[in-house]
This record gives sequence, structure tokens and C-alpha cells, in this order.
Amino acid sequence: MVTSQESGMRLDIFLATKLNLSRNKINKMLHNKQITLNQIQASKNGIILKEQDQIHIFPSLLETAKPTPKIHIPILYEDEDLLVLNKPINLVVHKTNQEDTQYTLHEWLKEQNFKLSNLGDSYREGIIHRLDKTTSGAIVIAKNNHSHQILSQQLKTKEMGRYYLCVINQPLKQDIIIDSPLIRHPKNRLKYITTSKQTPDSKDAKTAFFKIIDNGKTELIGAKLFSGRTHQIRAHLSKINRHILGDFFYNYEGNYTQRILLHSSLLYLKHPTTQKPLKIYAPLFEDMLLFLHQNFYASQDFESFAKNFILPLQDIYLSKFT
Repeated sequence: MVTSQESGMRLDIFLATKLNLSRNKINKMLHNKQITLNQIQASKNGIILKEQDQIHIFPSLLETAKPTPKIHIPILYEDEDLLVLNKPINLVVHKTNQEDTQYTLHEWLKEQNFKLSNLGDSYREGIIHRLDKTTSGAIVIAKNNHSHQILSQQLKTKEMGRYYLCVINQPLKQDIIIDSPLIRHPKNRLKYITTSKQTPDSKDAKTAFFKIIDNGKTELIGAKLFSGRTHQIRAHLSKINRHILGDFFYNYEGNYTQRILLHSSLLYLKHPTTQKPLKIYAPLFEDMLLFLHQNFYASQDFESFAKNFILPLQDIYLSKFT
């Protein structure tokens, strides 16, 4: 069912996003009469959707489902109440509805037989917060309803927070805090832009960015979220004409194409039962480590750099914007 936020999208763009398929593939499915809109055969890709429109796809006509991917997700912390994982890129956290066919982190959790809270929708059990599909790093999972309620409240009160690392296409002039509401892009509802005016549709958003190291052309920076809006870091950087390498969706124009160089590197919270403060660091995956080594730290031995990279950042995290 189409939500109010998805109202106004074209049918083909909506389905391509939900199913992680190309628009050419969606057009072929329309041509093969595999899709209905409000129980009527859909044939045109440019149909503009309205709130509560119902879209159905006939599974029997879809291509044979791909086998469950074999992925390894590192466990950063685990006890009887919570689980913290280091999410790889190209993995959606949870489905947006029951018809979503993308393989998700939630499905992996179920396959691994982790105990999960059961508050909310059945396809997002245990999920406290999201990471974008293209973002890697620390994500917390609740194993029971008590933990889920407390951790969700910590997210609202800012007792739980995250620091990110990213590489941008042009160095910052100085450390900066951006406090600008976000609103959906008027021409692309999957994208967000900043706005100077508060509206019923805008969401408060605040991000602190701090310099770490640059090579004159690109820069590794840290980011602290004071709010947790969709695409917040990416949209706030766009406001100051900075773009994360690999993030073509937010107007990066360079040559780096391997991934979006954005990683959730530190998660802090209070344990839901003991109330003990926890700081959990998520090591960078090798692709991002390799880029940093080649572009910023080439004078160091890669093996020792990869092993010790996170350590100097701890002091930076503690000294910036706390």
C-alpha cells in the first residue's frame, strides 16, 4: 500500500525502489501483465501514485527467486538483552512492506535464530534504528521487548548516539555544525534537501562535522548526529557543497564508484538493564580501509594501519562536540 510519503511517485520508480530492480525490468513486468494497481491491470509506467493505492505483483510470474545470499556480519557486542552488529554495505535493514523482495538484515537475524523483540511490524522485529543500504557500520538490535522500549527511548532522548566516518570530495574549511530542517525533494521523493523554513512536512536535523585528515583534494571527516533523519549526513553535506565519495544520488561527480564511503563507526548507549554506559566501535571494512590507506596513510604499513586505525579516533570523538 502506498503511504502518504510515497504519494506522487511514478509507478515504475516506486517499484524499482521497492524491489531493487531496474526500471527496464519493471517496464517488462508491466508489459507482461504482472502488476495490478487497485485490482486493475497496470500497463503504463508513468502512473502517478496516490496514498493508499494498492499494488500487487503476481509471484508465479516473477523470475525464480535468487537463493539466500551467504553473508558474514560481524558481531561487535552481544548479551541477553541486545546485539550490536557491523552491517556491511548493500544490505537493507528491514523491509518497508510485506511485498518487498529485497534480502534484509532482519531476515539474516531470523535465519541465525537470534532472539528478537516482537514490538511493531513482523518484518522489523528487534530493529531500533536504520542504516541506509549503502552505509556500513554499527547497528543495535533489541533481543526482548523491555530492551526495545528502553533503547527506543534512549534514541529519542539522545542518550543513544552515533559517530560516522566519511570521505568527502573537498576539504572542509573548518569544523562545522549544521542545524537545518530536512524536507523531501520536490522532484524526487526518495531524496532530501535542507530548508530554511519550518513546515508541517519538515523534520528538525542537526549534524556536527569535524576534520580528521585531508590530502588537499579529498578529506576524511567525522560526523556526529544530534538527530537521526533519513539521509541526514548526505543532505547536510550537500547544503555546503560537499559530497561523499561514491554518492552519485547526492550529486557526487568524481570517479570513485566502488561504494559510498560512509561508515557508522561508533555507537554509544546505556545498557537497558544495568544502565552501564557502552561505547562500541565498528571497524572499517577492508574496501574503505584500503582507500584511506592509499589516499591518506600510505606511509604506514597497511596491516598495522588497519589494526590500529580506530585507536587515535577515540580521543577525537571524546573531544569533539560532546
